[in-house]
Amino acid sequence: MPIALTSGLLSLWALVIAGTDFRQLRVPNSLLLLVLVPAALMQLIQGAGLLGVGNADALSGFGIGLLLGLPGYALRQFGAGDVKYMAVLGLLCGPRGILAITLVAALLLGLMAVSLAVVARLQRRRPGRMPAAIALSSGFLLLLILSGNFAHGF
Repeated sequence: MPIALTSGLLSLWALVIAGTDFRQLRVPNSLLLLVLVPAALMQLIQGAGLLGVGNADALSGFGIGLLLGLPGYALRQFGAGDVKYMAVLGLLCGPRGILAITLVAALLLGLMAVSLAVVARLQRRRPGRMPAAIALSSGFLLLLILSGNFAHGF
């Protein structure tokens, strides 16, 4: 499958996950498995993932994504779905990719937190929970765009 088509489908997947997290404040396992299973099978069969990441990078990216998400889960800032989403993104993008996604997501989550705090204060209520998958999906989409994976498609 051409990389541009794969990137397009993965972008759609990331947008569905962000929308689901926005509406339900959860990332369903079924959406994660939708990409995890084919991505892992491609790694095993071809030695490269859906976005061309080699086995060693995919495995280390998966582990880094998992490790980066666990402190947020321990502090109850991330749900388990967010942590698993980070691990799947790491599998797709490798260690450099998941670090870049995490940096973008951290910046966006900071902006979201400030915005929610201001709105909550104006409305004299406590701030609600934040859908972290929106920030993670934004980082992933930015990575796909900047990597040029859409350059020869659509």
